[in-house]
Amino acid sequence: MQPKLVIAFDTLNEADFQAKVGHILSSLTNNPNFPEPWPEPVPSLARLNEAYSIYVAAYHASLTHDTLKTKQRVAARQTLTDMLKHVASYLEVIAHLDTDKLFTTGFDLRKDIVRGIYGGILPAPSGFKITHGQKSGSLILHVARLAGAKSYDVDMAQGDPTIEANWHHATNSATGTHILLEGLTPGQTYWFRIRGIGSGGEGVWTDPLSVIVL
Repeated sequence: MQPKLVIAFDTLNEADFQAKVGHILSSLTNNPNFPEPWPEPVPSLARLNEAYSIYVAAYHASLTHDTLKTKQRVAARQTLTDMLKHVASYLEVIAHLDTDKLFTTGFDLRKDIVRGIYGGILPAPSGFKITHGQKSGSLILHVARLAGAKSYDVDMAQGDPTIEANWHHATNSATGTHILLEGLTPGQTYWFRIRGIGSGGEGVWTDPLSVIVL
C-alpha cells in the first residue's frame, strides 16, 4: 500500500458512501495516532459527525424523490465530502508516510503500482485544456486521448502549484476527453494537472493549468 488515502468518494453509491463515512468516523474516534484537537481549519470530528447526520437526514428525506430534497441531499453529501478530503490531507501529513497509521483511519489506501514487463511509463497527455461547465462551480477538463492509458488521474491545488504539498487527488476518469468536476467554489483560483495510468503504472503529469471558477 502507498501512504496516500483514497478520497474518490464520488464513485460510491449512497449506501456505500454512508458505510464508508461511518467507518471513517468510527475509526478516527479516540484514535491515538491522530489525537484531537486538530488545528484549524481542519474540521473536527464533532463537525464531521454533524455534517454526516445532516447528510443522512437529507438522504432519507430525498427518498420521496422530491426535487428540492434531492438537491439538499446532493449539497449535504458534497459538503461532507469536501470536509473528508480536507481531513485526509491533514492525516497524511501527520502520519509522515506511515502506512500502518494511515490504515487505522478507516480510509482506503492507494494500492501499490505493479509495473508490467512490457509496460513503459506514459508521457504527459497533450492538449490539456479547461472549460467552464453549465452549472456554477463546475469545470470540464480535457486532454487528447493517450495511447496506452487505461485511466486518468486528476490532481488539484490551491496556492503555489510549485509546492507539492498543495496538490491533492481530485478524481479518476476512464476517459480524458471529458472530466467533469463539480462543487468547486466560485471566484476561487484552482490549479489542475492530469496524468495517464497504464500497464506500466502512473505516467508523467501535464504542466499545471489554472482557472478561476465561475
